[in-house]
Amino acid sequence: LKRDVAPSYQPSTSSAGHFVSMKLLNKGFDKDGGGTATLMCEESEDLWHLYNMVAKGDTVKASTVRKVQKEGSTGSVQTETKKIQLTVDVKAIEYDSAGDCIRFSGRNCEESQWVKLGAHHTLDIELHTRITIGKECWDFMHLEALDQATDVHKSSEVAVVLLEAGTANFHLLTTVLAKDVHRVCVALPRKRVTTTGYDKAIVRFYEQVYSGIRDHVNLDLVKCVVLAGPGFVKDDFLTWMMNRATQTGDSQILQKKSAFVAAHASCVHRQALKELLADEQVQKSIANTKAMEHLKALEGFYQMVKNEPDRVCYGPKQVKEAVEKGAVSVLMVADSLFRNANVSTRRQYVGMAETTRESGATVHIFSSQHVSGQQLAQLSGIAGILRFPLPELDDIASDAGLTDGGGEEKDDYKPSMEEDTDAFM
Repeated sequence: LKRDVAPSYQPSTSSAGHFVSMKLLNKGFDKDGGGTATLMCEESEDLWHLYNMVAKGDTVKASTVRKVQKEGSTGSVQTETKKIQLTVDVKAIEYDSAGDCIRFSGRNCEESQWVKLGAHHTLDIELHTRITIGKECWDFMHLEALDQATDVHKSSEVAVVLLEAGTANFHLLTTVLAKDVHRVCVALPRKRVTTTGYDKAIVRFYEQVYSGIRDHVNLDLVKCVVLAGPGFVKDDFLTWMMNRATQTGDSQILQKKSAFVAAHASCVHRQALKELLADEQVQKSIANTKAMEHLKALEGFYQMVKNEPDRVCYGPKQVKEAVEKGAVSVLMVADSLFRNANVSTRRQYVGMAETTRESGATVHIFSSQHVSGQQLAQLSGIAGILRFPLPELDDIASDAGLTDGGGEEKDDYKPSMEEDTDAFM
């Protein structure tokens, strides 16, 4: 067994005290591609990477708490709760984004003093939990997920604060997540002849939003902070915030002044995120982010649909045919397809991505938790822009699944190009 051992573990933090990547503590792979990787999740995004890395049939080892029975000297049986190390053969995986937790359920597959072989157990993996993943084969996509998860340069790329009078919703857009992180709600009195009460309430609201930015947005990591909403509240708040920062000498806000952008949004709810990412001013501010790369790829696809429809493909079977002909120049795949429970089907998606990249083409893996990934889901989760026209693809139904042993992959969802893609939120 050839083994790589990572340097001794030392948490790496940004100057603001936030961790910036999952920690790879140890890894070792044999010549057949099997092996283990030991990791520690430091932030919410890491858990999403972990969710995409582990599949049914893998083994997961971690510390856990379990009630065990202990027989006393008199023959009496006592039940106590012990913290132990267990390895389970994974049969089910549950991702809890709100609770920052992944649950791996399966049967104990290693000898233990306290738990019988084959006994069922669920491992709860939370932030800062050490976990060892074992696979018979770390394929192309698993290794890509491991590399991306442990990339020290990844970060919360864009922060969005959606504001209207009395309400502010905070979101962080990373390379893979669109996460709700905070909410401010202040009751404002109706404006009367005298506005003293209203003015005091709006200042109290601004102060809470200001504190929310300080507490929930890591200004050392984000490339852009978008303040958006349907009226003038976001503009008034931006002016107020910069005045307050100047008065109090808040160097952190003042040094990042150019990162704050005010933009129009039709509402302060989550669906405004897609609308904002299409805004020209916002696009300029986030030009070099992964989110922008994916949105540009989608825009290119829709432009090609309008101008040269024979140079696009979407749906598993159409894309597979185009990949086999070496016709794909840009491939877009939702990460959810790589979590397919059917091993043969998953292997075909991995093969398409690997073949396309080896041909020198661009492969974008979209997160199903991100705004752009939810939009790609409207195209069945996989689409491509072609190097040359393939009009014969029109004969293949866009909702046709991949074949597996003579049958087709079942897919209840049947997208169409005419479908209103704004409905994805």
